Amino acid sequence: MSTAIFGTKIGMTRIFDGDVAVPVTVVEVQPNEVVEVKDNEKHGYSALKVAVGPAKSGKNVGKALAGEYKKADVAPRRFLREIPSVDGAELGSKITAETLNVDATVNVMAISKGRGFAGVMKRYNFAGHNATHGASKSHRGPGAIGCRMDPGRVWKNKKMPGHYGHAQITVRNLKIVKVDLEKNIVLIKGSIPGPNGGLVNLSQK
Repeated sequence: MSTAIFGTKIGMTRIFDGDVAVPVTVVEVQPNEVVEVKDNEKHGYSALKVAVGPAKSGKNVGKALAGEYKKADVAPRRFLREIPSVDGAELGSKITAETLNVDATVNVMAISKGRGFAGVMKRYNFAGHNATHGASKSHRGPGAIGCRMDPGRVWKNKKMPGHYGHAQITVRNLKIVKVDLEKNIVLIKGSIPGPNGGLVNLSQK
């Protein structure tokens, strides 16, 4: 049975396992509060709609969403997301990091840092052109991108400057180093995508 929970990326640090420094990412997993319980009869699938993220001012919530929060007796949050069903979960109940299996690996899904419009050196790690020896124009450009004879056009999927980042990325099979239920934090070995403060989905099968 798959499990999932949402948290917020805090940043990176390190902990020591004896004399070995282990790089870890700190994820704050505040209790995910259940706003709606979806079942096969009514919705065609079973899931939990949960409120996650920092608290949100009531004046910034539309009337429809405010009604959902009020029905479940849950304070407005920044995000509404869905997670797999948990036995015994009902409106207003809280899903904590206790659902995670510390001995199993975890898949982390998040939106990567947005870097705006980027050139080929930053976006695709191109080497660039000579900085000297008569190269006085484009040092960071892509160079030739096609031929005027055959095919007489630029091939599709050519690596070109463009929007970079702000994409959904999943990193699989990361190790959970520690789960602290009192402080609502999970330590995951290595780095995970997204900026500090970004929403993170932790899932296990």
